[in-house]
Amino acid sequence: MLNERLTQLRKRSGLTQADIAKHLKITRQAYSSYESNHRQMDFASLCLIADFYNVTADYLLGRGEICNPTFTNGEIEVIEKYRALDSRGKDAVTALLDFEYLNITKDGNEKKPAM
Repeated sequence: MLNERLTQLRKRSGLTQADIAKHLKITRQAYSSYESNHRQMDFASLCLIADFYNVTADYLLGRGEICNPTFTNGEIEVIEKYRALDSRGKDAVTALLDFEYLNITKDGNEKKPAM
């Protein structure tokens, strides 16, 4: 799985194996062996690649499907506040989110109020 994700991310970014190898400070042949699954990547290189592509190591290893789990500052603030709530507060937030979610359709348009 790692080799497939490495190839996919590199091609999607329009980079060559030499470009990535230079970033990792290894030879192109060494990097090529990662993509061809003939050599295992060490932990430090895995972390460098994850940071380079702004993905998680779990994504690279095939342990998750979210390629770019970045959050806005506002989303991070909401998550931090939610985590600080007690169970009653979390239930209230969940109820409000459920209510608001019911007011939108899958394409993001607001539903018309029922008359």
